[in-house]
Amino acid sequence: MTGRTENYIGGPAITNQIMASWTEALVKVLESMTSHRSKIESRASASPEWEEGTAWWGQRLSILDKPSFWIGAPAKSWTELGRLTLAALGVEEPADSEIETTCRDVMAQTTAVVASHLTGQFGREITGGDSLPADRPDDFAAPVFKWSLDAGPISIDGVVAFSEAFLRQCSSFGEPPTAVESCTQVISPPTDHAGLTMGGRSMDSVSRIDLPVKFVLGRTTLPLRDVFKLSVGSVIELDRSAIEPADVLIHGRLLARGQVVVVDGNYGLKILPQQQ
Repeated sequence: MTGRTENYIGGPAITNQIMASWTEALVKVLESMTSHRSKIESRASASPEWEEGTAWWGQRLSILDKPSFWIGAPAKSWTELGRLTLAALGVEEPADSEIETTCRDVMAQTTAVVASHLTGQFGREITGGDSLPADRPDDFAAPVFKWSLDAGPISIDGVVAFSEAFLRQCSSFGEPPTAVESCTQVISPPTDHAGLTMGGRSMDSVSRIDLPVKFVLGRTTLPLRDVFKLSVGSVIELDRSAIEPADVLIHGRLLARGQVVVVDGNYGLKILPQQQ
């Protein structure tokens, strides 16, 4: 089962890295909610057989319109995990819907970390999608990993199964981005650029490349337990004052800073001169 990934760019290394990212994310998410540092182990498994009573979460990423991988564990274990997490948040007798919502949020948080890892790996923006209860994985799911979590009062033995379509999509990203695609520098092409080339492309084609641009007003870090307490009217304080300019980022790199303005009812950003 695990040998099938050898045909993909990166082969087993990709799945090993993603698995390591997911397990570390699960430990950190649970620690932020329960203040307890759990222990987790994982190992590749050649067995595609699923145990009876396993409940699955389908983990979606923006690069695929179906689950990229599945997280499975006994249904009773998910209930225990949800109760443990909610108890740390002060909820002693949670409803079944609250337990399911909590498990979904934990899984969604871990998927977001995996998405961030893949973004750094391939130089393409990948985001985490929904984490939803799912049927058992496809029969053609690619590598399988087994994991064991020691969360103090409870222990969970589970499984992760990757989608073959997901690994093929990762394979298409396998070549490192070119200098132009990585956008390590933003260059304004001259008005008359006929005949000029960059990275094997004409400057005319370079000027038509679409780039994701982000305007960042500020950032903050919150424990997940505080995120659950947010409600209508909650105020989140950011790390900069209201008069400070916002950052303009391309592929995570600072391009410029600007002042927030309103243009025809929409937010805009007026680029400010760089300070010497």
